Amino acid sequence: AAATLTTLVGVAAAKPDFSTLVTAVQAAGLADTLSGSGPFTVFAPTNAAFDTLPDGTVERLVQPRQRAQLTRILTYH
Repeated sequence: AAATLTTLVGVAAAKPDFSTLVTAVQAAGLADTLSGSGPFTVFAPTNAAFDTLPDGTVERLVQPRQRAQLTRILTYH
């Protein structure tokens, strides 16, 4: 599904401060789900929040072999 400004992913993608979250959502394969009708409750960390993680954490989690772990993290709440 194309991310438009009427979807959660579309709104996040339109804001540069959420680019890491959008990358993570896409890597986890959740973009289509979160572009659906919902309802969704999302705690959306900014890039600054991701920057506080240990070096290499985000880069490791967005690797295809980490998809299951990344999905668990993003859908935890």
